[in-house]
Amino acid sequence: MRIAYLILAHAHPAQLGRLVARLATPDTAFYLHIDANTPAQTFAAIGQAMPAGAAVTFVERVPCRWGGFSLVAATLRLMRAALADGCDWLVLLSGQDYPLKSNTEIAARLLHGGRAGYIDSRSVAEFDVRYRWQAFHFEALNRSLFDRGVQKLQRLAGRLGVHRRLPMPLQAVRAGSQWWCLHADAGQAILAFVAAQPQLPDFFRKTLVPDEMFFQTMLAHTPFAEQVAHDALRHLEWADGAWSPRTFSADDLPALLASPALFARKFAADGVLADVLDAALASSFAAPTSLNADDQAIHH
Repeated sequence: MRIAYLILAHAHPAQLGRLVARLATPDTAFYLHIDANTPAQTFAAIGQAMPAGAAVTFVERVPCRWGGFSLVAATLRLMRAALADGCDWLVLLSGQDYPLKSNTEIAARLLHGGRAGYIDSRSVAEFDVRYRWQAFHFEALNRSLFDRGVQKLQRLAGRLGVHRRLPMPLQAVRAGSQWWCLHADAGQAILAFVAAQPQLPDFFRKTLVPDEMFFQTMLAHTPFAEQVAHDALRHLEWADGAWSPRTFSADDLPALLASPALFARKFAADGVLADVLDAALASSFAAPTSLNADDQAIHH
């Protein structure tokens, strides 16, 4: 079984190098999208930080903005590159993620979990994101004064019952954390659905934070909808009202060690906590044996 780690990042070369080195085995490959807004010097340093011998591919870069479809577009590029190379599992990470389990445990969980994927996918009753798509949101205007004025006008229109409708064939939007693990078959199904329905990415280009809706919604409209676990296998902690999970400290080590999740975020770029975590888990670190993709095929 070959695992493709799809990494979205924009900074911190040493942190990225540490992440890739920690996850590198003969059965892993890494696909990195580095924000096109990243300075050339930092991008060069990221390339130099990649460990020798790791299978690393940098995909074509797009400029990314918080809350915009650019993050979805970058993720789709990562998926296409990994699936073209014949990888069996896709694991989406940020540059500030870090594994909580050994490489052996990660591979075994994906192989023997009996699921086509692991993704935080919630209904409107569980996570109401209607305001993100029922009004128009333009990535280039996010967080600008002009955007605030536009949103006020659209909220007024919404009170009068005027708002955007979902395009066919979407029945509902599902949402959750941006990060996921998907079997290659589920990933291919998403790409095929998007290719057959070009109006869907066009619709989500004008939404707010589509990276927390797009993949959940696309997957829910494929034959794999019932074959995924609604658990992203991530340990995240949020402060009230925050738009981003908090950064862990040394005080969080017991909770991280006790977590059933495979990965956690966010870790500081200094690597101090990552080093302590590695030391605490050192006895369980081992390279996984090669796993046959045929043994873990997902049927639909």
